Amino acid sequence: MSHTVSPERTYRDIISEAWRKTLEIQFAREDQNFFDAGGNSILLVQLQRSLTAGLGFKVPLQEIFQHPTIADLARRLEVLMSFSKPVGEQQLNLYCLPYAGCSARVFESWKAYAPESLNILPVELPGRGSRCTDNPISDLSDLLDDLSSAIDADGRVPYGIFGHSFGAIIAYELGRRMISDGRPRPSTLVVSACRPPHLATPEVPVFDRPDREFRKRLLELRGTPPELLENDELMELYIPVIRADYSILDNYRPTGPAGIGCPIVALYGSADDDADGAVMEQWSAYTRSSFVKYELSGDHFFLHSAEQEIVSRIASEISIGNQSA
Repeated sequence: MSHTVSPERTYRDIISEAWRKTLEIQFAREDQNFFDAGGNSILLVQLQRSLTAGLGFKVPLQEIFQHPTIADLARRLEVLMSFSKPVGEQQLNLYCLPYAGCSARVFESWKAYAPESLNILPVELPGRGSRCTDNPISDLSDLLDDLSSAIDADGRVPYGIFGHSFGAIIAYELGRRMISDGRPRPSTLVVSACRPPHLATPEVPVFDRPDREFRKRLLELRGTPPELLENDELMELYIPVIRADYSILDNYRPTGPAGIGCPIVALYGSADDDADGAVMEQWSAYTRSSFVKYELSGDHFFLHSAEQEIVSRIASEISIGNQSA
């Protein structure tokens, strides 16, 4: 009697082979937990590599962790297969958040440097750029409500979040919000020129100072381009926007368990005294996944002078992540 082999049976064969190879055993029960059988975090990555080679697409580590038996993972793969792309064609949507008071238009030029595998998606905050008619938002929770709607995280294409200076804190909290809302977690967080959450809040509040004192303090903090602060007409337009951003930063207090659970890439300027290499290294405490940092030539605003290198670094890290996953 002939019969058709079901996709689930095929998945079980591939999973079982990868399982046995990873654990170096001759037999694996379909109901046995991978970790009970001797698996650990290092072997989990090895298992993922074997599965990728056998299946032709990457199985997220989180899925393997949450479905640690051959039978459970096989059933889960039926769903994942329809959403995955073949190895070598992985793409990533990179949502980009600017520094305080800045428009997301600053990222438009990045698109010329990005490979096809990296989709640059500038995220405009209320009150600036294409959203200049919207009222600025000065409450972090309200801002995250607003920005999370811009993230297209349906599981078909992985996504990452980039943030520079103030934007890095928003990127970190936005990633955490996505996770807490039960949506797919970002596959990469790129933080640029920003102190980690436990050091991010200024010691002395700035947002509620009179205009003249506010501008003077912003110049001292070096978190706003001097050419903007020195232009009276522009500042008349941007002070409400910058105040809203600094209201969030001045009142920022990290809450809940620290960490985001995805790889973190940290970028910093060689002449940035506020967020130097030693400070940026402390972002490593905010992930149990991989962490890497890069020094780029420039001050706090190397974002404007090292565009091509920034995009190249990000694309390279994404490529390495896909190959090692």
